[in-house]
Amino acid sequence: MDYETPPAYEPPSREVRRGRARERRRKRMERAAMVRPAGSRLAKQQLVPAGALKLPEIRVPETRYLLYAAGALLLVFGILYVLGQFKGASAPPETPPNGLWLGTEWTYALDEAAEVEELVQRLREHRIGTVYAWVSWLKPDMSWGGRRDGTNEFDEVEPVVKDFVEQFKELYPESVLYGWISLPVGPGNHDMGSEDVQQAVADFSRRTVGELGFDGVFLNVEPVWNNDTTFLSLLSRVRETVGSETPISAAIPPDWSPLGVDVPVPPLIVPGTVWDERYKQSVALIVDELAVMAYNSGLDSAPDYSQWVAYQTATYARALSALDTGAGAGAHVMIGIPTYEAEPPGHDPLVENIVSATNGVKLGLQEAGDNARYVRGVAIYADWETDETEWAQFMVNWVNTP
Repeated sequence: MDYETPPAYEPPSREVRRGRARERRRKRMERAAMVRPAGSRLAKQQLVPAGALKLPEIRVPETRYLLYAAGALLLVFGILYVLGQFKGASAPPETPPNGLWLGTEWTYALDEAAEVEELVQRLREHRIGTVYAWVSWLKPDMSWGGRRDGTNEFDEVEPVVKDFVEQFKELYPESVLYGWISLPVGPGNHDMGSEDVQQAVADFSRRTVGELGFDGVFLNVEPVWNNDTTFLSLLSRVRETVGSETPISAAIPPDWSPLGVDVPVPPLIVPGTVWDERYKQSVALIVDELAVMAYNSGLDSAPDYSQWVAYQTATYARALSALDTGAGAGAHVMIGIPTYEAEPPGHDPLVENIVSATNGVKLGLQEAGDNARYVRGVAIYADWETDETEWAQFMVNWVNTP
């Protein structure tokens, strides 16, 4: 055969063409059976009777398109989750406005976690979100005190204090828990102007927050008279030591016997025993909260006491309002109200009590007008003195009052 010239084309016969066609169909069917999954459209077509409803054909996208779609959905869900986290972070639970002092029965002798749960429940019910829990006091030998029926050293009770703080904050995270530190000053006590004393208080304040876990420190320094610069230097030392982000609250004396105003004056206190407005403001520029101790007035009439409390409320509100520069939140006022037993001649519970005190605060807020926003709430002194009747009075006369 000559390979340089192809042979002439001769068409196949009819029988050959039919045989080849049958062979091609057979091979196509074999290939289809190998590549089509069970239940494919071809197989279903064989089960549909003639004239039956024919469903529209659904084309399955290729794998890469499925992956693209899944990725897009994951991206959308991720964005929504992140936005939800930001939204949640911008609206933390609100801290209720009122306060309460707690004693060593909680911080030094905690036995059952259930007791803390009951405490937190009561605080929530009575809109109490600020708590001043006793920690220690600076003894004459410059050491920090503990349980008086023990070694009277703080190291002895420190583990129990830590345990209380941990349980309390776990159950009530939106609260503000201050560690209550006491410094007795004056004749026979510490010299508030002493560098050693100031540094001891500052260092223990840092320990209260950094090691014990409190949110802030409550400084109970008594007595503090008008324009006492050593008190300002003590507060400044504590502020420098604990930092600007740590809340500091301070016990503040009331204006005992103001002059030139129409308010009952305690008969046993020297007239003019007050803090100047500028001195109030100097303290407010350092601390976050001024807890005004509006009791122990020595007055003998409940209506007179209510007027006296109203004066304290309005006066401190106005003092803080003068510091408002519009730059944001500054210090606020908490008005302390009493539930403790009689301590003559300063405190008569028939005169100074939940009802007369809250009546005075409400009157003072009215007198303060727009400045009332600087008064955060009232703080009960103290938990260990408050009975069920007084808790009920607090609910009716303050918490449930518009």
